[in-house]
Amino acid sequence: MANTPRLKSELDDHMELDWQGTRAFFYGLGIGEEDLKKPRVGIMNTWNEINPGHIHQLELGQAVRAGVLEAGGLPFMFNGTSLCDSVGGGDYVLPSRDLLVNEIELNARANKLDAMVLIGTCDKIVPGMLMAAGRVDIPTIIVTGGYMKTNTLNGKYVDFIDIGAAITKVKEGRMTMAEFDELIYAACPGGGACGMMGTANTMCILTEVIGMSLPYNSTTAARSGEMLQLAKKAGKQVMKLWENGITPRKIITDESIRNAVRVCMAVGGSSNTIIHIPAVATEAGLSIECSPVYADASREIPTLIGIRPNGDKCMADLDIAGGVPALLNELRGLLDLNGITVTGRTLGENIEGKAAKDHDVIHTMQNPYKHDGGLILCKGNLVPEGAFIKQSAVPDKLRRFRGKARVFYNKDDAIRALYNGEIQAGDAVFILYQGVKAGPNSAYAFATALKGSHLKDDVCAITDGRLSGAAAGAVFGYASPEAALRGPLCAVKDGDWINYDIDKRELNIELSDEILKKRMEEAELRLQPKTGWLSIYQRCVGSVLKGATLVENVSPNNRK
Repeated sequence: MANTPRLKSELDDHMELDWQGTRAFFYGLGIGEEDLKKPRVGIMNTWNEINPGHIHQLELGQAVRAGVLEAGGLPFMFNGTSLCDSVGGGDYVLPSRDLLVNEIELNARANKLDAMVLIGTCDKIVPGMLMAAGRVDIPTIIVTGGYMKTNTLNGKYVDFIDIGAAITKVKEGRMTMAEFDELIYAACPGGGACGMMGTANTMCILTEVIGMSLPYNSTTAARSGEMLQLAKKAGKQVMKLWENGITPRKIITDESIRNAVRVCMAVGGSSNTIIHIPAVATEAGLSIECSPVYADASREIPTLIGIRPNGDKCMADLDIAGGVPALLNELRGLLDLNGITVTGRTLGENIEGKAAKDHDVIHTMQNPYKHDGGLILCKGNLVPEGAFIKQSAVPDKLRRFRGKARVFYNKDDAIRALYNGEIQAGDAVFILYQGVKAGPNSAYAFATALKGSHLKDDVCAITDGRLSGAAAGAVFGYASPEAALRGPLCAVKDGDWINYDIDKRELNIELSDEILKKRMEEAELRLQPKTGWLSIYQRCVGSVLKGATLVENVSPNNRK
């Protein structure tokens, strides 16, 4: 075996006396002599009772535990941080990702675990688990917890993304409160990730693509017998990884990261992956620069799936059509299929013979859903490092734009201005000081309010903060450098002319270099010092281009 158990049943030359206190405590836990010989497997579960995406994970943990026991391991259950953006949220959401990474590291290393199974579902939790797996680098499988059912209302799919737009319709008198309440009761019918192609489902898919979860995991419904069976299988399979010494850094490689970016384009995935995928690479000790990978993939990979908000399909449709293995088969000529996965086989072996069952859901390369990839990076004098936009969800009318800036410093002020008629057709709405140094915060609430407005095809938005993966419309996120770093964004004023061209990948402010530089030097930065955990995050967080991790300078030489 590649690893040896931490404890043995009798004192000998290989057992240090210092460990006998641990042995005594384990006896006190009811762990017998024979069990002490087994490898310790941590089951890190982000279940709690306030996060709807994770409410079902307690039984998934028990299923994993049963699998570990059956395969000869000694399982220990742990709980970790998980936030739902819409239950709590605010500036704690993104930092919760890195707090979870540190929790997993602490539990794994301090308790000298031999292997791990990580269970999580939602936006920041799944990337956090990928990051932790790469950092800790002991045999690990991730069980992504699945999606909630997508309901229908008046013959159409509805889910969480309909709520924000509906609020605007109510305020504009285009929807009654009775109709709104009907939507609220239908939109989120149970446990699991929100059913659209938001950050949660995107990251679950990419976890499977990278090779850190079992095949079909990302398209398995949360509340299902199949998910329980998959969880038990993961518990058994992690023991095989331990026996064979297969660790995350053998799976998370430059090639599997490139695969993830390419598949993100093909599924019209969340713009938030541009902060999460680089973070996964950074924590795994890779030196790959992800921005050029995104830029190239956006030109080379068409969108093959139209899952809401990009189209009219839902995650269950993708599952029925053959899931991620069938999708990867359509892309196999553009992917590296040689990398090892948690199955112990290569990605190519995992998808062999897995053909799409419905080309109305999983389109072919010859007949894609859209000819361009989901995400693109635009650059210009306003955003020298770039800003990302989910072009698969941009109306044709807004692929090119020129308009006047309206500058706000929080989403609530922008939303009030929208509702009060202070934002007009042709405006370029800025929501600034939302980036990782100043916030970190999201402008999604404004984006979804705009989506429900009569101005949805006439106004664009630009933010240095993040957006939900479900954002639709002409909305640019992660504009860099962020305003708090005295980038050009800090110089924008009401009335400035802004232009962009998605096809040319350009986003500019119409100011001379001299005026722009002078404004940047004179700008009064709007920084609000944080306290507690947020103050630690604000001081330590690194570049967005490296994933805004707290370990910016991981050396690739440290890879095993």
